[in-house]
Amino acid sequence: MNPAFQPVRLEASAEDQTLTVGWADEHVSTYSYEGLRRACPCAECRGGHAGMAEPVDPIVFELPSLMTYEIEELRPAGHYALQITWGDGHSSGLFRWETLRGYG
Repeated sequence: MNPAFQPVRLEASAEDQTLTVGWADEHVSTYSYEGLRRACPCAECRGGHAGMAEPVDPIVFELPSLMTYEIEELRPAGHYALQITWGDGHSSGLFRWETLRGYG
């Protein structure tokens, strides 16, 4: 796996509403919870299976947060993705590491 896409550290901050990912190449990315929720790649959030292929505009991570979110669990999905279980039980979106790295 390309080190740029290999996570070595995950840190969720409920207080800051951010998820920080440390990558094997020493880059660090920080994502807002709301941005992650807006970028959820699952069919339900993307408006059906056809919408799943549409890229998400990275600006969603720069927009002001309007809500507070809770992350219940962060779990790797194989070696290629991250599964987030949100406080409302939603957990069907798999965030590919390569895609997350592309957001920041």
